[in-house]
Amino acid sequence: MSVIVVARDRPGRLGPCIAALARQTAAAGAFEVILSDGRVPARPAGGQPPFPLRVVQGRQPNRAMALNAAVGMAKGSYCLFLGDDVVADQELVERHLIAQRRSSGVIGIGRLRPRGQDGARGLVRYFSERQEELSRQLDSGQIDPDFRACVIGNLSVPTSQIRSIQGFDERMSTGEDVELAYRLERAGLRTVYLADAEAEEQVPEGARAIVGAFDREGASAVAVYRRHPQVLMFSPLGDFSHGWIAAVLLRRLLLLGRAPVWPLGLLEPVLAPRFPVRLYRFIELYCYWRSVRRALGDPEVWRRLTRGTVILMYHAVGRPPERASRFVVPARRFRRQLAWLRLRRRPVLGLDEYVRLREQNELPPSRSVVITFDDGYRDNAELAAPMLRRRGMPATLFVVTGAVGDANRWEADGPLAGRPLLSWDELRRLRALPMAIGAHSVSHPRLPELGPREVEREIVDSRVRLDEELGCRVEHFAYPFGRTSEAIASAVRDAGFASGCGVQPGPNGPAVPVHQLRRLEVWGTHSLLRFALDLSLGRRLVPPALSLRRR
Repeated sequence: MSVIVVARDRPGRLGPCIAALARQTAAAGAFEVILSDGRVPARPAGGQPPFPLRVVQGRQPNRAMALNAAVGMAKGSYCLFLGDDVVADQELVERHLIAQRRSSGVIGIGRLRPRGQDGARGLVRYFSERQEELSRQLDSGQIDPDFRACVIGNLSVPTSQIRSIQGFDERMSTGEDVELAYRLERAGLRTVYLADAEAEEQVPEGARAIVGAFDREGASAVAVYRRHPQVLMFSPLGDFSHGWIAAVLLRRLLLLGRAPVWPLGLLEPVLAPRFPVRLYRFIELYCYWRSVRRALGDPEVWRRLTRGTVILMYHAVGRPPERASRFVVPARRFRRQLAWLRLRRRPVLGLDEYVRLREQNELPPSRSVVITFDDGYRDNAELAAPMLRRRGMPATLFVVTGAVGDANRWEADGPLAGRPLLSWDELRRLRALPMAIGAHSVSHPRLPELGPREVEREIVDSRVRLDEELGCRVEHFAYPFGRTSEAIASAVRDAGFASGCGVQPGPNGPAVPVHQLRRLEVWGTHSLLRFALDLSLGRRLVPPALSLRRR
């Protein structure tokens, strides 16, 4: 194994790193050490170590070039990358070697324990505990390791695999380690977590250093995105709106005002004893996103990235004198909502177009909207479709195939119980309008309460029936009652559907799974002002439970 120490001209930290490698249990001759920075002396303090030690000669323009030079010198079958501030446990090299030989080559991520956090407070303590929590989640299998965790520090890869993809991208000034791991995964290499390959890593000292680390994470994410737009499907880069609504709103406001972080240094003595974890998490994401905006340098891409598509969910549209209710939007109110979308110049996309953009790794227009209707009520064609057609706005209607031409029999009471549903002839005529047809199961059950065979029948049979009756391929599915799970979403994908729509509110960023799309339910009792506010947020400002209590 060739142990490549990523040196950063910090001889004081390099000494303990080299000393720890001298104490390894790996057999003599099992590894060599290469220092990636030519400015580091060939013989660090402590004398000649018991392994071959070489140095990349000459100062390289950036870290990627220095790493490639080190890989080019490597004689080992595997490369183990360590930071110069990492102190390896005695079995670290041996554990990496065993894992690589056993698996015939993997991307091996070793465990890093924070060092120097004893007595730490404030952001330094938060940073340390965040690292430890990541290790716990990897240990327990709560999260699966992938390229995003492949930051150079305790990482091994087959040398031949690195060379076969031309090494690190030398055009990158940051994020080159994550980008390399992404290409290795694309080439078929598996990422594994090696809990027994342990080492200690020095924690950055002081709040300013921690803020700098958060900033670098955002800049690295953008650097990888520029090379591989597909990484938008991963959070946090692809999901700006994830999290508590108040935190998202405050973050957006601070980013708009370009608020500095330096006042945190003044507040640290006050905050540290109380250790407000939620506040520190907010600071972390704020630093990440301000760095993303700075690195992007393109206001339009920034808007598209942070203003995700809102998918509106309607059920029925009512005529006078029918009263408004949660599931019945009066026709006049629906008309005003469409007028508001036009007045605010909100791009209205068809679900087909939105999914196509996602499949092509393109960002939909900023503040775009998709309109959907669940169940397939006759009033959708009689009242909603003409209004949509006049405005050139597409929509998608999700149909319960086993109830076509009948009425809502799955509701025992309420405004939707017994409500007439469209017939097959009426559905065929709708295809000439800007309204696509999607599947909403066969009988509108709560899918998680069914067995696997019943779930498959509800999903597959609804698609087969729609394809046969309409003479076209139906691409989209909506989960009845919004009830779904990972297994059900996988069944929808396996059935050939391009998307699956739930009822979890929120804007849809690129990281939101396309088979678990979020939707904002439009209540018929809400005013235009409330509609506009919810639309701007992509979710209800008042939580559903509170809304129900007030009705």
